[in-house]
Amino acid sequence: MVQVKKILTNCLLAFVFVSIGFALGKHSIKTERPPDSLSNESGRQVAVYYLHSTFRCVTCNTIEKMTRELLDKAYRNELAEGKIQWIEDDFQENEALAKQFEVVASCVVVAELEDGAVLNYKRLDEVWTKMMDTEAFDRYISEAITEYLKKIGGES
Repeated sequence: MVQVKKILTNCLLAFVFVSIGFALGKHSIKTERPPDSLSNESGRQVAVYYLHSTFRCVTCNTIEKMTRELLDKAYRNELAEGKIQWIEDDFQENEALAKQFEVVASCVVVAELEDGAVLNYKRLDEVWTKMMDTEAFDRYISEAITEYLKKIGGES
């Protein structure tokens, strides 16, 4: 019995040390990117960010897919002209961006940019509750995009 306890204790200690090593290693290789480095465009434009965590569930992937499909369908010209920019990023790796947009969970953010700097933004947290209704989802995101397109004078 003493031998079994000793083996279990050593296994638990090994597990703890390996876990600590992975946790420390993960944080030591992280590099923070400033939020404005995502865009090198000049002038005024609208950015549609899809910010996700490192681990992505089916729902997260669906929200990204639905957002991208809306942009490709309804804002094809604005994307081609550079009035709208699509940016997908991991907010757990890009901590500066997560802090700037106060992101704690996967979401869509629509922002007004000038020379790559964020002037205003709207975090669209309700994409989670609207994703089961494609029309409501598209309308929700489109309202934010249209609002910022009007501000930059880019509504077609």
